[in-house]
Amino acid sequence: MVRRDKMAPVLTALHFLTHVGQSWIVANLGPGSAKDRWLVVLAGVLLDLDGVGILWSQSAYAAMHLAAGHSLLFGLVLVAAAVLWADARWVTGARAALSFLLHLGRDVVCTGGLPIRYLWPITDRSWSYEGHWVLASWPNAAVMAGTLLGVVAVAAARTRRTPR
Repeated sequence: MVRRDKMAPVLTALHFLTHVGQSWIVANLGPGSAKDRWLVVLAGVLLDLDGVGILWSQSAYAAMHLAAGHSLLFGLVLVAAAVLWADARWVTGARAALSFLLHLGRDVVCTGGLPIRYLWPITDRSWSYEGHWVLASWPNAAVMAGTLLGVVAVAAARTRRTPR
């Protein structure tokens, strides 16, 4: 039997890939250029750059993760960048905002109760959800499986639409 603490890196990677898949699904909610789809996916995953502190220390990670990248300020920057660089500016901006907010929602509910500091750097006040799931739980497995099925469905639909 594998101990759960040894599964943590695998579960964290799967959680991140679920963010990627979820963002890809949002990016494909309607027509759009490849560039616009990439902007939406990036808006849903770049938030996790605030976890890079783990390369230095656990305290650096704790100080910044779920703060800088998971803040309203960073979300506004991502949406503004999407609007600025997109072919379909407002549609892509709206999808980028949705992708960002879905990431925050998944983190609040699905990562074991780690709080999000949404108004950082204005305040360190944090938000969490008392009914959160632990990372190694059947609801998370169901969300991950559902996201995988959604990605496969998007790929199949895109394949059917692409002329040969």
